[in-house]
Amino acid sequence: MASKKLRVGVIGVGSIATDEVHGHIPNYLRIPEVEVVALSDVNGRRARYGADRFGIPYVFTHYRDMLARVDLDAVSICTPNYLHAAIAVGCLQSGVHVLVEKPMALTSADARRMVETAHKHNRVLLVGMNNRFRDDVRALKLIVSQGAIGEVYYLWAGWLRPTPHPQLGSWFTSKAQAGGGPLWDTGIVMLDLALWMLDFPEPESVFGVLFTELSEQIGGEGNPLIAPTEESPYPVEDAAAALVRFKSGAAIRLDVSWVSRLKKADDIYLCLDGTRGAAELRNPVEGRKTLRVRGELFGTRMDLEPHIEESDEPSHLRELQHFVDVCLGRAEPLVTPEQGLMGVQIVEAIYRSATTSRLVCFDEGLYQLGVEMA
Repeated sequence: MASKKLRVGVIGVGSIATDEVHGHIPNYLRIPEVEVVALSDVNGRRARYGADRFGIPYVFTHYRDMLARVDLDAVSICTPNYLHAAIAVGCLQSGVHVLVEKPMALTSADARRMVETAHKHNRVLLVGMNNRFRDDVRALKLIVSQGAIGEVYYLWAGWLRPTPHPQLGSWFTSKAQAGGGPLWDTGIVMLDLALWMLDFPEPESVFGVLFTELSEQIGGEGNPLIAPTEESPYPVEDAAAALVRFKSGAAIRLDVSWVSRLKKADDIYLCLDGTRGAAELRNPVEGRKTLRVRGELFGTRMDLEPHIEESDEPSHLRELQHFVDVCLGRAEPLVTPEQGLMGVQIVEAIYRSATTSRLVCFDEGLYQLGVEMA
């Protein structure tokens, strides 16, 4: 007898749900243990089009109707950022496992509520950090965990885009819906990878700055970060930089931009300094190698540029397969809810620091935001 398939619903039918390479629906359909049975989107025509395109039987305009009328085991939340927390809590309370796209929430209070709800109802809450499933990232994590570069004490990470964001009129540039600009878009991704390499040490303080070049050029007035949506057509930052210090003494420097003129293509990097060596991971631009390592392993000094075979499985598919395995009890989650919470708290602290021009410190305990210091 064939084993029961995991019955999945998808909430939000935009590009992150439908793209043939990165989308949740096409990748779920590639996993034999999954049956996508329902879609929900406030835009009923878009939901119906997606259902017809992928052969999905049930369509709804509200996720609560989907939960009430369809027997589901799990959901993917692919909505704009500001809806993540409320929908995730509702699904978890209904006894459904949740994969939520990044960022898991826009405030630490909402993220903490999601974590607590997942534990209370004994359900999986996985934050969508697909870059952890890339071959080159996993190779770097293994190198670090084997001690090849010693104890990592300084790490700088960045994602610099060379042109204005292509979705200027979309929810990505609405503070009300996205929460912010590149910090919530690509910054949370690079911060997560950096924290993962350090095994998520307890943060001590954060200092951040924001830049709003493009928003000022197209007519935004005042401080675009805190201006209401109706007062600015582009009320989010264009770029940001931050320094995060940890109680262990380690530090992360983070740089993100939607308008960088430094490169002709996206510059994505993760660089580590350790007590016995260093490592550098970059996207392949202008023939540059992806991964470079200078360190020591088994008592031998090495200077390597390992060749990483490109897998036929995209990281998004691997992420969804991992979510399915966790839901079925076959694997432990690679991304825990508490790790997602830490990322949200640090980004929240970067925004607070930038708007006050002060250092933000963390209290004792589970990374509570603390006082601001001059």
